Amino acid sequence: MFTEYGEADSTPAPEKAFQELGQLPFWDFLDAADEGKSPQGGLESALYEHLVTDKDLCRNAVKLLHDKYFPDHRHELLLLEAGLADATFDGFGHPPHVRIGDGFKRRRTLARAKVHRQTMAGICGTAATGAESIVVSGGYRDDEDYGDEIIYTGQGGREETTKKHYKDQELTLGNAALVTSFATGRPVRVIRGSGGDRQHSPATGLRYDGLYRVEEYWSQRGESNFLVWRYRLRSIERFDKQAAINIARSTPSGNAAPGRKETSTQRIIRSTKVADYVKKIHDFTCQVCGLRIETPTGAYAEAAHIKPLGQPHNGPDEIDNVLCLCPNHHTAFDFGMLIINDDRTVTQRGSTPHTYRLREISGHTIKTQYLAYHRNHHDQ
Repeated sequence: MFTEYGEADSTPAPEKAFQELGQLPFWDFLDAADEGKSPQGGLESALYEHLVTDKDLCRNAVKLLHDKYFPDHRHELLLLEAGLADATFDGFGHPPHVRIGDGFKRRRTLARAKVHRQTMAGICGTAATGAESIVVSGGYRDDEDYGDEIIYTGQGGREETTKKHYKDQELTLGNAALVTSFATGRPVRVIRGSGGDRQHSPATGLRYDGLYRVEEYWSQRGESNFLVWRYRLRSIERFDKQAAINIARSTPSGNAAPGRKETSTQRIIRSTKVADYVKKIHDFTCQVCGLRIETPTGAYAEAAHIKPLGQPHNGPDEIDNVLCLCPNHHTAFDFGMLIINDDRTVTQRGSTPHTYRLREISGHTIKTQYLAYHRNHHDQ
């Protein structure tokens, strides 16, 4: 605890506490200690045995140390450091007793606090359950950090010593875990390290920055011409949840090159009018299967961009790049399990392949070039 939380120039220095402990009757001296120096030896073994069996005594000891030597640190974090925090945690979501913005000096402490349980790897999780957390610390040159939006590079394919790529990354381990998180929508904890983007990273150590959702993933050739996996994550803490109220009745012009709006961060500007126009003109009916979902507040459908808006795709936010789909076929389309051919036949891949005919109506025509881009992207 003193090593982790004691400041180098703090008063009292960690050694003073051990000098005081040396005055206690249960300190077992190995040899005489010079005045003003830390005593050699340690607490009697009987006291350690008692501490092992009596967690309440341990918590009291942590409280006494906190009150006297660490008043600027939260008591709960010291309990986490000592392994004494009473909390059940399945590994997902906000960890107990940890707040957004909490700082940690090293990876070992992150692991003990269950913020990021891996002490080396940047991704913690499995393909079966999804990713619990990632560390963004400038480990990959291709990483992009816009604050509430991150483009994160997957793990693997590099020499441990030189950090140079020598082979393609594979969709296994942590990379597969992030794909599972994309499929389930389960949020991922993001920790930023001091080696990352200067604007959004801590000056020293590591910092817990809250929950993000994986919105997209893709593969591409990196700077060394080896395949890397990339993931777009967006903070769920800062979503603007207010839906647009007034929808234009005329065909919206959209945006051929959607820009980034700069506040304290940058994000893709999406036109609500474009999505709403496409859904309304199709009467909220899926263009693949013809399903129209009724809800207590009206019909529901989803707008799917054929060529994604963000990097590296840079698709346009225009009606000829948007489909009206049901949630199931939207998900299948995003995963590449549903492709649309130039003749507008729709092929559903997987264990139960199926062929549809894309529903098209007057007033909404999609461009063949975007369909080709989608097919090529998912056939890599």
